[in-house]
Amino acid sequence: MMQKVLGAPRTPSFRPRLLLAWLLALTFYRIWLVPHLGITLYVDEAQYWTWAQQLDWGYYSKPPVIAWLIAASTALFGDGVVAVKLAGMLLYPACAWLSFVLGKELYDERIALRCALTVSLLPFVSALGLFVSTDAPLLFFWLLGMIALRRALVYDRWSDWLLLAAALGLGVLSKYTMLAFAACAALYLLLDAGRRRQLGNPRLWVAIGAAALIVMPNIIWNWQHDFPTLHHTADITHVEGGNSKHGNAGEFLLAQAASLGPLLALAYLAGLALIWRKRRDTRLQLLHCFSLPLFGIVLLQALRSEANGNWAAPALIPAAMLGVAWLSRLRARWWLAAIGLNAVLMLAVYHVGDVYRLRGLAMPAKFDILKRARGWDSLARQLRPLLVQYPDAIILANNRTLIAHMSYELRDLNLRFAAWKPQERAQDHYQLSIPLDNEDMGRSAVLLTQTDAASIAEHFATQEKIARISVQGPTVRRELDVLLLQGFRGYR
Repeated sequence: MMQKVLGAPRTPSFRPRLLLAWLLALTFYRIWLVPHLGITLYVDEAQYWTWAQQLDWGYYSKPPVIAWLIAASTALFGDGVVAVKLAGMLLYPACAWLSFVLGKELYDERIALRCALTVSLLPFVSALGLFVSTDAPLLFFWLLGMIALRRALVYDRWSDWLLLAAALGLGVLSKYTMLAFAACAALYLLLDAGRRRQLGNPRLWVAIGAAALIVMPNIIWNWQHDFPTLHHTADITHVEGGNSKHGNAGEFLLAQAASLGPLLALAYLAGLALIWRKRRDTRLQLLHCFSLPLFGIVLLQALRSEANGNWAAPALIPAAMLGVAWLSRLRARWWLAAIGLNAVLMLAVYHVGDVYRLRGLAMPAKFDILKRARGWDSLARQLRPLLVQYPDAIILANNRTLIAHMSYELRDLNLRFAAWKPQERAQDHYQLSIPLDNEDMGRSAVLLTQTDAASIAEHFATQEKIARISVQGPTVRRELDVLLLQGFRGYR
């Protein structure tokens, strides 16, 4: 009788199915929300869409995976706003699922489910879950790399080592922040004598070599284009030309707390207190090694100059999991309070406009955090009949924002855009890829500008102002001058 009980099949757990249902519901909710909010693309999203029209191994500011993802989603579903955003909207739920997988391997299904639900409702994920950005594939491959590394160290299977190589390589091709994974992994290996022995494992070095081979085409692309991404990174971190800005360490730390949510941030800090007392706990070692070092690296950058809040994004999910692990030592109501507060914050941000409309009031511009994604479609509609009158002219602009948005909004017109590039070194993707250059001498151009056009017009034989376009929305105003410039005389 006992043998029959021991040999009975295990009852399938309800938790994976519950999580899958929740993630599907959350994803469809966000897909519905985008048109409900009345937004178009952010400038970075519009720029990534233009990258997807010409697939390559690299771009001015980022590696290529984001363009590949958008090319795939738009090939399947067209070039609508949701289709462009779709990869990001799917990858964040996928990250939550991977956190369930990792949590189950480290702890049990109960804590794993809590980790996944927590990740799905992180304020950082709620904010970026409506958009497509390089952080989405970066977080996915960071988590996949953590899972593959742990399995490879435990089982030493070729499949896990090769999965680690794929996660590393594709992660770097998503965003160069993935390079910090190597430092985190090295620290994790060095903390334990048994793991240190893996440094002599040839499979580890095969995985590293395979990852390098995946990244190599991007390195070659950068070399062929004079390393524009390296220059861009130096510019935004103020490595070149000294520290032009004061540090923003306080702002960076507040951004991390806001990204986790108030109660979860406190739980993470409490979890940090366990570092020394439970220093031999391999589960805590893994979560600490893949969160704390990256927070520290970016904090040092914030102390010396300036750092954006999302530069430590991959650390947020292991940090959240560490917070959940600590909260699981307490009554369930504390964890429920942490994710409940994050859920309320998500709904408040998503539906603040609806609240004002129900009260018959206009939402103040200061509460509209999505205003940078508004008004560009209306601006393009006014611009369209003007541009069709000059089918042979180059559409010239002096900033990437206009080129990115108008390239997307007016994509059906097949216009030829060009970027104004008076300096020798390119300052953005369009100056690198489509500059107005000496081969365009004598050509006519329709200039789109939101600044003074005099410094550009003086390089042409004649100028004529065609129109001034203005779009006024409830929370945003967009203005644009349109000039016909004839006879380009060069930059000198």
